Amino acid sequence: MDTSVFEKYLFGKANRGDIILVEYPSTYPVEEFSWSFLIPALVERGGVVIGDFFGIGDLMFRKYTRKVSGKGYSKIIELIKEIKIVKIGPGSASYGEVIEEVVPVYDSHSFLKNYHTVINKMTHFPTKPEYFVTFGIALYVHFGGDEAVKAILTSISTIPLEEWVGIHFINVDILSREHVAMLEEMASMVFYISKDGLIVKKGGEAFDSGGG
Repeated sequence: MDTSVFEKYLFGKANRGDIILVEYPSTYPVEEFSWSFLIPALVERGGVVIGDFFGIGDLMFRKYTRKVSGKGYSKIIELIKEIKIVKIGPGSASYGEVIEEVVPVYDSHSFLKNYHTVINKMTHFPTKPEYFVTFGIALYVHFGGDEAVKAILTSISTIPLEEWVGIHFINVDILSREHVAMLEEMASMVFYISKDGLIVKKGGEAFDSGGG
């Protein structure tokens, strides 16, 4: 996949505090995009924390490493030394340093409490990360329904992520259209990736309405 358009938006237009969605269908091998391009690029630009729901990030990592060998494998092993992980729910997290383990909750008060704990820990790193990436958040919304979306919205509106760019991988095939729409409304930029390439769904240039 040609990643130049995504790079143009992410590294040329995204600001700290922006929420970026990367939507994909369930049959798309998102591990190729995330681990061959995105994660290495983010590590080079100042570090990354990954929020891994139900071990989906670990699953993606393992699928990717099975396909690489030699220098490519050595490079990815060196890369993961720079990655910090917030582990959310069951599952493994073998591709970095786990800095926090969180039990998935669906009521807004408990989610906000966990969210605040993670944000507080990240802001006290000697070198603050510039990017926060999540894998598996669509599963969290699928399992929790409206309450899960409400918890996310409450936390973001209460404690905005103003110190880093948030990039969230969303498997749209497991969510309702309404829940996808709610997540998209929160986002500054929305991309859709599939075997046909990348589409910019939100975040393009504003247009002049022609008003006086």
